[in-house]
Amino acid sequence: MRSIRTAVQTDLLWKALLESFIYFTLEIFYPELYVALDLSQSPKFLNKELRVPGLHKANKKRRFVDLLADLPLKIGNFVRILLHVEVEAQRAARVKTKEPFHVRMRNYACLIVLTHDCPFASLAIRITPKGRGEKLSYAMDCFGTRHIFEYPTVFIDQLEEDSLLALKENPVALAVVCAKRMLEAKKDEGKRFRYAKDLLTTMKARGYSKDTCLKLVQFIEGMSALSTSSMTRELEKEIDTILGEVEPVEVLTPIVKRVIRKRAYRWAREEGIAEGETRGKAEGILQEKVETAWRMLGRGMEIGLVAELIGLSEEDLKEALKTDAT
Repeated sequence: MRSIRTAVQTDLLWKALLESFIYFTLEIFYPELYVALDLSQSPKFLNKELRVPGLHKANKKRRFVDLLADLPLKIGNFVRILLHVEVEAQRAARVKTKEPFHVRMRNYACLIVLTHDCPFASLAIRITPKGRGEKLSYAMDCFGTRHIFEYPTVFIDQLEEDSLLALKENPVALAVVCAKRMLEAKKDEGKRFRYAKDLLTTMKARGYSKDTCLKLVQFIEGMSALSTSSMTRELEKEIDTILGEVEPVEVLTPIVKRVIRKRAYRWAREEGIAEGETRGKAEGILQEKVETAWRMLGRGMEIGLVAELIGLSEEDLKEALKTDAT
């Protein structure tokens, strides 16, 4: 069973992927909405609207990601969409929950109606197969009063891998293939490792941008959840050949963190400030480190990492930078 930390990391990876590529996501999962969108305009995310105390209280052990966004339409206005991704759904027969999936979808719908009172679309993306007896819509009948909430649901195990791989310009398609394969591999770590390497090779051949590659690399690494040291080392080498120059980005997975940190150390050595350097007088060394620190900070690197790389405490570096600036 995955640790809580790993499960939370998986949620964050899915959220980062969907927020970064919301249009590509809808191309796969909601094509009838996708064709109506004005792709030249940016979406507006309203996720804070879904953060209501107590709404998730009954579901602490269930992993899911929710997005609420306004998407521009070709006709000139926008459509609001609730996108719910069940990252690690549990079969109803095995898990007792106070709030099943379809009830949670209804609750979010009620929340949106109460807070915004505007039309909206809904989509459920299910990472694992449908549970026996599981409901995919909400219906309640009480003395002739009926409440019905229906929404499209897509199970990724029902998507054809060949069709996904044919969408070469769509990075989410490759991520979905990754999720499908890792579910198929289950606890077979060797198979997950082979799938990860194969997907990285496919990704590299497609010529995605650096930012897209970084997000996909982290997603593939996170989904593979490797623990064998020899496999993680080999995957680290593969990732090192893919990632370009170190840039200020949010990093979520351990192998990518190590690759970026090692690249930063290599860059620091090339700048001549590797820890333990002894040339020149103490004043000259400090000044050289301060000048290098300015360059590294200018590249967007965090001051804590810069201090570590040049061999100063963060407090000493801040003081040196303050003195140098005056």
